Amino acid sequence: MPTPATPMPLGVLRGCWARLKKAAGPAARRTASKRAAPTIDPVALTILAVNRLGPATFRTVALGKSVTVTVPDPETGAIFRAALFEMQKARLTDRLISIEIAAAG
Repeated sequence: MPTPATPMPLGVLRGCWARLKKAAGPAARRTASKRAAPTIDPVALTILAVNRLGPATFRTVALGKSVTVTVPDPETGAIFRAALFEMQKARLTDRLISIEIAAAG
């Protein structure tokens, strides 16, 4: 018949836990620094595109005048420019839309 296991002394458990936390600390900090690169939220990007590019496209089609759309950062500007480049294949008036990056501050 097996003998019941004796519980480990509390001091030993505390020491093991402290060593585990110390060993895991630097690795956790390294992975946090890897995630520091900002990413673009696709939902926010879609909302921004609908709210800014949609009315601008309508104005260029209806009025035939150029329109400037302001975006918050260069990454969003590059995405909007690429979208406009593709949209220009179907609607030539989309060439009248220009993208401007908002001033910081």
